[in-house]
Amino acid sequence: MKFAFLFALMFCTPAFASFEDGRKAFVQGDYGAAFDQWRQSAEDGDLSAQRNIAHMYRWGKGVPQDLTQAAFWYYSAAKGGLDTAQYNLGVMYLRGEGVPRNEEEGVIWLERAAEQGNKQAADRLAHLKVETEHEPPTDDDLLAPAVSKKAAAAQPVKMVTNVKKEPPLYAHLASYYTQETLEKGWRELKRTYPELARFKTLETQVTLPEKGKYIRLYIKGKAADVRDTCGRLNAKKQYCLISYP
Repeated sequence: MKFAFLFALMFCTPAFASFEDGRKAFVQGDYGAAFDQWRQSAEDGDLSAQRNIAHMYRWGKGVPQDLTQAAFWYYSAAKGGLDTAQYNLGVMYLRGEGVPRNEEEGVIWLERAAEQGNKQAADRLAHLKVETEHEPPTDDDLLAPAVSKKAAAAQPVKMVTNVKKEPPLYAHLASYYTQETLEKGWRELKRTYPELARFKTLETQVTLPEKGKYIRLYIKGKAADVRDTCGRLNAKKQYCLISYP
């Protein structure tokens, strides 16, 4: 009896409850409620919820379509080792959806997914091409919690010959509601992460129904430098997402 109680308690944690509540809401067609439930689980580190949040941003279900946010949440789940997120992130890099188009980066993520037995990634690598049509996720993909898998090991970047010099890359660092808070935030970011000081910055004005007007702050620089810096910042739990302004 005691063990049965403990077993039930294990699956009544807030994170599990949020994911399950999100699944039920999605099945009932209440995509807004599903998004809210999965967002909480995603922020708590649930890889399945992060993947589902990415899907919903990508296809505009329960939330306005935002490919940059989709890429961010796919990346969050992909770096945690979730093969379906690695596959979707790879496809987004191949197509330039939410991130600058980068075939090399796309192939790396597809390879990581394929190494875990993801058939879609293996097939895409076998017949590599950049399609223009969308591929909506299946309901099974949206609703199923991820099976625990060993995190994909980081793979060395393949050397590519006869490739044109890459154009500068942009990376989204933060968003602010006023110019004053942006300038203050940028000063704080440079103080905390001195490596940011060498980059130029770009600001874009954005208006979203649920947030109103705000300003997005980007850094701009050589592709290799931006990738390296974003990788270092993410390792320190500081948000940095390569994306178009």
